Amino acid sequence: MTRVRWIISLSLVACLFAPVAVWACKIPVFRYALERWPADDYQLVAIVDGDLTGAPKKAFEELQQLENSKANVATEVIDLSTLSEAELWSLEGIDDTGEVPMLQVFYPGQKKLCWKGPLTVQNVRRWIHSPLRTEIVNDLSEGVSVVWLLVEGDDTDENLRLKRRLDETLRRAESSVTLPDGVIRRKDASKALAEVPGASMDDVLRCDIPLLVKFNSRVLAKDDPNEIAFNAMIAGIAREQHPPFFVPIFGRGRMIEPLPAAQLDDDAILKACHYLFGECSCSVKALNPGIDILLAADWIETLGDHVVVSDPIENTEPQLITIPPGKTPTKSDETVTCEPSQTHSHGQVQSVRQENKIADRRTSGTHWWVVSGGFVATIAIAFSLSLWKR
Repeated sequence: MTRVRWIISLSLVACLFAPVAVWACKIPVFRYALERWPADDYQLVAIVDGDLTGAPKKAFEELQQLENSKANVATEVIDLSTLSEAELWSLEGIDDTGEVPMLQVFYPGQKKLCWKGPLTVQNVRRWIHSPLRTEIVNDLSEGVSVVWLLVEGDDTDENLRLKRRLDETLRRAESSVTLPDGVIRRKDASKALAEVPGASMDDVLRCDIPLLVKFNSRVLAKDDPNEIAFNAMIAGIAREQHPPFFVPIFGRGRMIEPLPAAQLDDDAILKACHYLFGECSCSVKALNPGIDILLAADWIETLGDHVVVSDPIENTEPQLITIPPGKTPTKSDETVTCEPSQTHSHGQVQSVRQENKIADRRTSGTHWWVVSGGFVATIAIAFSLSLWKR
């Protein structure tokens, strides 16, 4: 049932958006997520009871510094000594005040507890940094399309067999998966927007990270002391599933629901790969399946804030034009100064953000597709999410 739900969810998201294909940008899903979906913040909450001293105080200071870190994290402090009885009862994840001072970690966008433990410097740091997560950031930053994570089980021989099988399947997927037609690289944007019918700024890549058909596999040992935080994040989305299983990771660290190893076959892996390489039909991140990993990554620095259309403007000097004879002469000169046009020109330097506001002008005939396609997409998403939550 889990495998069926996993495949149906991907199929619904990938296929039932077909009626709105006229609105799909050409950027594949995995690259759209990398360039345009900011990572959602995890909430790290320090539960204290009055003033802190010693090691808990140092941990508290470490936590406060995270507000200026590169990680997708937000922090909060709850002081039990300032709360009423009713407020104390409403707190989640506190069974005994003797556990305080405590560190709690909540998933992005929801008050779902991911992990709790003592408020220590080590625990704060292990939630921000880990060796495996650093490797994943490096993979995604260098152009790896999707990182497939094998979360190991107890059987060492089975883990090795699954890793080999995963690598073999991914090599076959690299041979069969193709990039969508119509993706425009930054250096070609000026010419393409001027000459290609239907070309849009939505189809232009926003950074120069190589656009590749490339998959990497990584391995997470469930008892690795350096990856306690990573295991906790994955355990929360695995629900009733038990390792070993596979987790696809793309974009800025977005995970899709795990695929159990016992139900693995080439078809399931290839379906996920084809979905992630399809044209992005739904730009709203919240309507796509998955949840982000907490990563210490400066994506703005990695991706840059590039100018997309960068041909030089040939003439920037004011131009004199002659006014044609009118019915009534005026006292002004017969020439006026006209500033260089600020309307759209393929030679004009324009940023991604400026172009996105004006580039996608549709004809009235297309509006019917928006209404009907949006209706079908809404039904598909609702059904997919209902399956996802079961």
